[in-house]
Amino acid sequence: MKKPLSALAAIVLLAGCGTSGTEAAAPAAPAPVEVTNCGTVYAYAEPPERIVTSSTVATEVVLALGLKDRLAGTVAATDIMQEYAADLTGVKVISESAFPPPSKEVVYAADPDLVVSGYPDDYGPKALGDRAVLQKEGVNSHLLSASCPGGTATVEQTYDDLRALGQVFGVQDRAEQLVTALKTDVDAVTPVTPALRVFDYAGGKDKPLTSGATTLVYDLARRAGGENIFPETKEFGQVSWEELVKRDPQVIIVEDQVFEPADEAIAWMRSYAPIKDVTAVRENRFVVIPVNDLQPGLRSGRALKALAEGFRR
Repeated sequence: MKKPLSALAAIVLLAGCGTSGTEAAAPAAPAPVEVTNCGTVYAYAEPPERIVTSSTVATEVVLALGLKDRLAGTVAATDIMQEYAADLTGVKVISESAFPPPSKEVVYAADPDLVVSGYPDDYGPKALGDRAVLQKEGVNSHLLSASCPGGTATVEQTYDDLRALGQVFGVQDRAEQLVTALKTDVDAVTPVTPALRVFDYAGGKDKPLTSGATTLVYDLARRAGGENIFPETKEFGQVSWEELVKRDPQVIIVEDQVFEPADEAIAWMRSYAPIKDVTAVRENRFVVIPVNDLQPGLRSGRALKALAEGFRR
């Protein structure tokens, strides 16, 4: 028996179905709009014509909104969600890797009038640089809101991004369909009870790296029934193995990354004597999640489901 499609995947398939009997009417050109992103107002006199997406999760959002024809360049195209892989055919890849992020020169070579990203580092000094400078140069930018600095990330911020970009491009109905589908997938997950002590491992051996309490990782973990053992760590940073032992996580989330694959990370943790008596290690309770599934965007439903299922094992 075939597994049922998620609500988000079903929307993708429906969007590919043709109309019967008559051609669909072209959407009316939207009026000038303003949207707020990371606390700054961005004005759009007309919909951007040339979009560059500087992260995989941003590419998926742009494609899901039906904007392939406006996509002038993208990065890291090999990890695209399966339902959008065909849409990426023919799109120029300006950089094979998202880490380190592409430089301003690389992105500007694609002549963008809008850059959409999922990672704040894309607007760092060695990448695109200050967003206010880009704006003065005639290039608007949008950072998926759960990555905006200084706030607490939530899944709901992706709904806001879809609606904002839908307004910019005059595809509000499509955006609302995506919001509904993603929200359906997210709301379908029942958290584990009682809550489990959870640690997110994002790499590192001398001191483990972890996503902090204000990141999307822990919004997802909380919804799945996880309790962050390092609530005082607000953003991405290092903690100590000694303190991890004291707080004794019952489950360890392992971010599967190119530079540190999950199977290697788990093998190392299981061999590292100082943490051999930690509950999660002793009971081999590791939940592996691809790193991009833990970033803002359209993957939150499947990430949340995987976390909840992993917590229950």
